[in-house]
Amino acid sequence: MNKIFYMFLAVGLSASCGGKELRVDRTIEEGVEVILNHIEPYRIKGQPTTFSLQQILSIDLERDDLARAGLMGGGEWDTDIDGNIFVVGFKNSENFIYRFDREGRLMGSFGKRGQGPGELSGPSLSGVYGGEIALSDFLGMKYVVYDLDGRVLRERRLDHPDRLNPLGNGNFVCFGPQIDPAAKAFYYALTLRDPGLNELKVLDRYEFPSDDSRQVPFFMWRVSGDQIIVANEARGYELWVFDLDGRLIRKIRKEYRPVKVTEEIKSAILGPDYRKSGSSQNRYFSDPLPPLNQFFTDDEGRIFVMTYEAEAHPGEYTWDIFNPEGVFIGRVALDVLWSGLYLGSRYTFIKKGQLYSHRVKESGYHELIVSRVLWR
Repeated sequence: MNKIFYMFLAVGLSASCGGKELRVDRTIEEGVEVILNHIEPYRIKGQPTTFSLQQILSIDLERDDLARAGLMGGGEWDTDIDGNIFVVGFKNSENFIYRFDREGRLMGSFGKRGQGPGELSGPSLSGVYGGEIALSDFLGMKYVVYDLDGRVLRERRLDHPDRLNPLGNGNFVCFGPQIDPAAKAFYYALTLRDPGLNELKVLDRYEFPSDDSRQVPFFMWRVSGDQIIVANEARGYELWVFDLDGRLIRKIRKEYRPVKVTEEIKSAILGPDYRKSGSSQNRYFSDPLPPLNQFFTDDEGRIFVMTYEAEAHPGEYTWDIFNPEGVFIGRVALDVLWSGLYLGSRYTFIKKGQLYSHRVKESGYHELIVSRVLWR
């Protein structure tokens, strides 16, 4: 049995808080670096601690031209190097992928609904990479790559309804169901696959609930540069960071304040009409709530984690900010769509200093919001 040992390092990032010098708490567990973050953030010289937003674009999905084009609802999205926007509309009747220019003008659509070559049935956006956009089709059980004008470049059939994320070294991160022969049950696994989609390593395991009697446990991953970042409710407030070869290189832990479920949170997760049932639904939620809901990253390696701590304005919640080394450096209040997003859905991200997020209108339609991030 491997011995777990702790060694507080004298080296590390020099931080300042309240005028006195501190050092970031780090330990080593079985050869893996662990960053120990506390309730209050570290103050690191030269690093900003929060940001404000300046909205520069809104794409209202209730627009008449979008309805005529068949875009019935926006879902996951991403941008190319020029700032053009690609939206996967899951409710669309004909095409799934809609392309906008950086000014929000609709430029066309592709990814036809169907079972034929290049067609999709129930896609999940893997992302935009260089001059390509990749999607994993759960219902069609295939992985399809288009160029940015919608021409099919590659298509490969899958043995299972998996979600794939390509990595810079040619491998893939794959999320999908697996069978546990001993337990005679299935579970979901996040795995590392080679270019031929042969399994190289299991990175993490997720026990999806078998019924809807309780809140869905959080599980999310992001590929950010040369790192794979994973959050799993089974470990509490702890993020695992892997390199592209599947080696666990860092654990990011954080202390947190317990939060009880509120009427606003119930309404966000269960829908505004849940009260009509006459049930409080308290048993659906854990007490206290899980320490986090989801996270996103930026292209500089920062991690932004959504907690259930409410802010002053309705709809705003606290997001913890971690620097690329996993150090908790600050907080920000954000009003972005967060409920109902599970298993890696790409609804919020930062690219080239701009935050891309969803906002829900009173009508129920979404607005796709692009805001400039102003660090301070």
